[in-house]
Amino acid sequence: MRDEGTIYTALSGRTSSDREGVMRCTFEREGADESLEAVPMKMSFLKFVLMIYGSIISLGLLPLFYLLTGYFSPWLKVWMLYSECLLQEATQLLIREHDKWLSCKIITISLEEKECQNFVLSNIAQLSPFDDTVKIFEYKLERYVISHDCIRRVTTLGCGETFRKITELADTDTHVYREKLLTVLGRNILDVPLKPLIWFILTEVLTFFYIFQLFSCIVWYNNKYEMYATVIIVMSIMSLSSTTYFARSAIVNLRKSVLFESEVEVRKGDKFVKLPSGDLVPGDVVRIPETESLLTFDGVLLSGCVIVDEAMLTGESVPTLKNSIPRDSLGEGYWSDKNDVNTLFCGTTCLQARPPTDGEVLCLVTRTRFDTKKGETIRFMLHPKRRQTFKFYGEAITYVKIMGFLGFCGVIYYIVDGILDKQPAGAVFIGCLDLVTIAIAPSLPLALSIAVTYAIRRLKGKGIKVTLPNSINIAGKIKLAVFDKTGTLTEEGLTLHCVRSSADGNFAVEGNSPHDETMLVMGTCHSLSLINDNTCGDPMDLIGLETSGYCYTWRSGGDAFTQDTVATATPPDSKTSYGIVKIFPFESHLKRMSVICEGTEGGFIVCCKGAPEVIAERCKTDSLPSDFDDVLASYSSMGFRVLGLAYKPLAAFADPQTTPRGELERDLIFQGLLVLSNKLKPETRAAIEELSRADVRSVMCTGDNLLTAVCVAHDCTMVPDYADLFILEEAADGELLCKQQDRKPTGLQMEELFEMYTGQERKIHVAMDGRTFAGIIKNHSHLMDKICVTGTIFARFSPEQKMQLVDELQKRDYSVCMCGDGANDCEALQHANVGIALSKSEASLAAPFTSSIFNISCVPELLKEGQGALENSMAVFRFTAMYSVIQFLSVILLVQYDSILGDYQYLLEDLAIVLLFDFALGYTRPSTRLSRKRPRGSLMHPYLLYSFVLHTALSVGFILLAMWFVQQQEWYEPFTAEREKAIEEGNNYIPCYETTVNFIVSSFQFVTLALVFSIGHPYRRPLYTNPPMLVATVASIGLLLMILFVKNTAVPNLELADLKSTSFRFYLLGLVLINCVLAIGIEYSYRKLGFLQKCLRALRCKKGYKNKYKYLIDDMKREGETWPSEDLTRI
Repeated sequence: MRDEGTIYTALSGRTSSDREGVMRCTFEREGADESLEAVPMKMSFLKFVLMIYGSIISLGLLPLFYLLTGYFSPWLKVWMLYSECLLQEATQLLIREHDKWLSCKIITISLEEKECQNFVLSNIAQLSPFDDTVKIFEYKLERYVISHDCIRRVTTLGCGETFRKITELADTDTHVYREKLLTVLGRNILDVPLKPLIWFILTEVLTFFYIFQLFSCIVWYNNKYEMYATVIIVMSIMSLSSTTYFARSAIVNLRKSVLFESEVEVRKGDKFVKLPSGDLVPGDVVRIPETESLLTFDGVLLSGCVIVDEAMLTGESVPTLKNSIPRDSLGEGYWSDKNDVNTLFCGTTCLQARPPTDGEVLCLVTRTRFDTKKGETIRFMLHPKRRQTFKFYGEAITYVKIMGFLGFCGVIYYIVDGILDKQPAGAVFIGCLDLVTIAIAPSLPLALSIAVTYAIRRLKGKGIKVTLPNSINIAGKIKLAVFDKTGTLTEEGLTLHCVRSSADGNFAVEGNSPHDETMLVMGTCHSLSLINDNTCGDPMDLIGLETSGYCYTWRSGGDAFTQDTVATATPPDSKTSYGIVKIFPFESHLKRMSVICEGTEGGFIVCCKGAPEVIAERCKTDSLPSDFDDVLASYSSMGFRVLGLAYKPLAAFADPQTTPRGELERDLIFQGLLVLSNKLKPETRAAIEELSRADVRSVMCTGDNLLTAVCVAHDCTMVPDYADLFILEEAADGELLCKQQDRKPTGLQMEELFEMYTGQERKIHVAMDGRTFAGIIKNHSHLMDKICVTGTIFARFSPEQKMQLVDELQKRDYSVCMCGDGANDCEALQHANVGIALSKSEASLAAPFTSSIFNISCVPELLKEGQGALENSMAVFRFTAMYSVIQFLSVILLVQYDSILGDYQYLLEDLAIVLLFDFALGYTRPSTRLSRKRPRGSLMHPYLLYSFVLHTALSVGFILLAMWFVQQQEWYEPFTAEREKAIEEGNNYIPCYETTVNFIVSSFQFVTLALVFSIGHPYRRPLYTNPPMLVATVASIGLLLMILFVKNTAVPNLELADLKSTSFRFYLLGLVLINCVLAIGIEYSYRKLGFLQKCLRALRCKKGYKNKYKYLIDDMKREGETWPSEDLTRI
C-alpha cells in the first residue's frame, strides 16, 4: 500500500460526550477549505422499539414523518433510529460540511485471506494482510474505506507504480476478484443520481417564503379575500414550476449526456471474453477495437498505438497519437497525468487503433467510474468545492426578520387596543393574522423572480440559454472576465504566414522558396493520421504537410515503436520517397517532436521540429543563422506562432530503434522557421474593448502556447500597446526569471492610446505558463497577490489549473466570469461566479449560461442584462417592501379609529396597483452601454437604508397630514354611536373619512414610489422605453383620479366616505403632488449631494475598501516600477 496514493489520511478522533466508547472523527476532502466532521452511528434497539410503538399509536403518521425528515434533515432521520458508537461498529455515518449534515450508509464486505493478498484489491481498499473485512461508504460520489479507525480515500492505479509493475498486473486474472472490486468501487458507469421530482418540489416549497405564502392565503380565504389569494397561488405555482424545471432539467440533461455503457473485450487467461463496460475493474486488460469507439475508462496502453480525439479534455477536436508504455524505461513510475502520452482517458474517442506486428492493441484499466478523468469533471459539476452565494438573497431574509419584528410590535398594539375596546377575541385574532400578512408581503418571492424571468426571455432572444436563473443577478457584479483562447477568442486552427529557410549563415528573404531539406522536415515530421480517408491531426502539422507538397501514405497497421515502417512520404518530384520508421510524438515538457525516416537510396534521417529556442539548443552552433535571435524576436513580438525546423543524417552504425531519443535529437542541422498566425474572431476585439471601457478586467487562460497567447492578447487589446508586458518563467533551480516584451505602438500617439483605453488602469501585465504558475504556488506563494492583480495571460494551463486560477482570483474578492468552449473548461466554468459556454458539449452542462453564438460578444450582452436585472430586482424588491411597510403603518394608524381598509380597497392596492407595477418595473430593459460602476448588490447599502427610512417617514407623514386635514373640515363627522353599534354587530369595516383619505393618499404614494424606483440610469433604459410601465402609470393615475373626484356612489364596492368638498379634493391632490416631488428629491439627493454620501459612509463606519484586490492595486501603485523586475527574488 502506498502513502502517495492516500488522499484522505489519518483522522483525529475525539470524545463527543461523557459516555465511554463514543467517538467523532474529522477527515479532509481533496481541495476542500475545511475538514469534515464524521459521526459514526449504529442501530439502537430501544429507539427501534419506540419507533414501532409510536407508529402504532400515531396510526402511521410517525413513519410518514420519518420519511419526510430524510429529505431535509438527514441528521434527525438517523438520530431517530441510531445512536453514536465506535467507528468500527458503525452502520451509518453522519457527515457535516458547511453546517449541513448528510448521512452515508456503510457497507461491510467479508474477505478471504487470499483476497487480502491480491495487489489490486488490497491497494485500492487500503488493506493489511490481517484484515478479514472492509467497510466502505460513498460521499458525494467519492468512495471511502474505513480502516483501523481511519477514513481513507479509495485509491486507484496510475499513482506511481513502475511500468514493470503495470506489465505484471496485465498478467493477473481479475475475474476472481471482480465482484469484490465492483462492490468496493461501484459499477463502471457515470450514473448521475437523479432525485425524484417530489424532492425538487419540496425543496422549493418548504422554505420560509412559500410556507408564509400558504399561511397568508389560508388567512385571506378565511376573510373572503379569495381573488388576491388565488392570484398569488397561481403566480407562485408558475414560479415554482419554472424553478423546479430549471433545477431538474439540468441534472436530467447531464445524466443523459454521460450515461453510457458498451460491450468490451476483456482478457481472461489466453482468450478474450465480452463484458459490459460497467463491469470493468482496475487491472482488466481490454482489447481496443480498430474501429471508432468511445472509451469508458482510464487506462495505460500496453501495446500498439491509438489515435484518439481528446476534445473532452482539451476542448480542441484534434487527433492525438497515444503510444504504448516504453519498454526501455520499465523502472520508471507511471502517473496518469504525467505520462498522458501513454494514457487513454474516459470520454475520449478512439478514432483508430494500430496493432503491432502479430499482436493486438491492449490497454490496462487503471481507473473507473467517477475516479476517471471525465468522472472527476462530472463529480465536480455536481458537488463543487465551494458554492456561490449572493448577498442580495441572504439580506432579503434579514429584511423579512426585521419586518417580522415590526409585525410583532403591531400585533401587540392591536391586541392591547382590542382589549381596551372590548372587541371579540375572534375578531382580534383574525385582525392579528391580517397584520402579519400585511407586514411581510407574501408576494416577495414573486418580486425576487420577476426581473430574472424577463432577463431569461431577453437572453434567449440573444441566443443565450440560462440553466441557473439566479446567476443572472450575479452577472451584474462581475469585475473580471477569464477567456479561453482557441475557439473562444480566435478562430479554430492556424494559417500559414511564411517559411524562412536558413541560407549562407542567415535567413533567406521572406517569400523565397524553402529549401528541399526544409520541405523534408515539414513533409515528414508530424503525427498526422488517415481517418475515414481524411488526413487529420494538429493544424500545424496539416499546414506543414500541405506547404511541403509531400504525399503521405499510411500503412494499414503498425506500432510506431516496433515496426520498421509506419508510413511513406513522397516529395512532389517523386524522385525518391521516405519511409517513416519511428515517431516520437510531441511532449509538452520537451517542447518538440521528431521522426526517423529512411530514404529509398538508403540511410536514416532524423527530422525534428518544436519551439525555436529548444531546437536551437539542440543544433550545431555553426548551422544557426547569425540573425536567428533578431528574426525570432521580431516574429514573436508580432505574435506569430513560430516552429523551428532541423534534421540530421543518422550515422550508419546507429540503430534507430534502440538509440535513446536524447541522443537522436542532438547535433541537429538547423533548417529554418515555420511561421503561422492565429486569426481573431471578428467580434473579439470589439467585445474586449467594450469590457475595458466598463472597467471589466480581461484575462486569457488557455492550453495553447504562451507566445501565441501573447500575440492574441495584443491583437484583441487585452494587453494595450501602451502597457508593459512581462513574461515570467521558472528556471530549473526553481528561481523565477522575468523578461519584458517590447511592443511599440504603431500609427498612434501615446496620448491617443490612453484615450482609447480609459477603462484600463493597470499599465503592467504579466504572462506565464502553467509550469511557472505551479512553481509560484509551490515556491513563491508570496507573489500570488501580485500575480492575481497583474496577470493577464496564462498559457499551457490544464483544466485543474484553470479552476485553480479562478479560485485564486476569487480569494482576492474578484467576481469572476469564465467564458470557454471546451470540456476542458468545465471545472472553471462551474467554479466561476458566472460561467458562459460557447459550446453544446459537456461545457454547456457545467455552465449556468450557454451561448448559441460562438463568440465572446455574448459576454458584454450578458453583463448588461445582469446589471439591468440586478437593478430591476432591487427596484421591485424595494417597491414591494415599501408597499408592505406603508400599508402596515396605514392600518396601524386606522386602528385608533376602530376601522380598517375594506376588502376591495385592499384588492385595488394589492392587485390593480402593486402587482401591476411589480411586473412593469421588472420589464425595464438594460442600458445599451455597460456601466463602469456596478449596481448595488446589498439591501443594507447606506443609500438604500437612507432611501427606505426617508420614504417611509415621508409617506407616513403625508398620510397623517391628510387625516389631520380632513378632520379640520366643517363637514367632517367624528366617530358616532352608530359606528360603535356596527362594530358590535361584527361589521369590521365602516366607511369613515380617515380611512378614505388614508386609502387615496397611500394609493397615490404607491404609484409615486413605482415612478421613483424606475429611475434607471446608468444600468437601465429610461422610463419612456418601458411600455408596460407607461401603461401601468397612466391607468393607475387615471383610476385614482376618478376615485378622488367622482362621488362615492360611482364606486360603491370601495365603500368610501363622501368627500363633500371639491376644493378639499384638490387640496388632497396637491398633497399628493408635493409628496411626489419630495420623493423624487429623496432619490436624487444621495446621487447628487457628495457630502450626503460621505455622511452616510461615516455612519456605516466603513474603513477602506470592501474588496481585497483594491488594496493590492493600491500597494502596486505605491511600489511603482519595482515590480516586476529582472530579479524577482528581491520582492
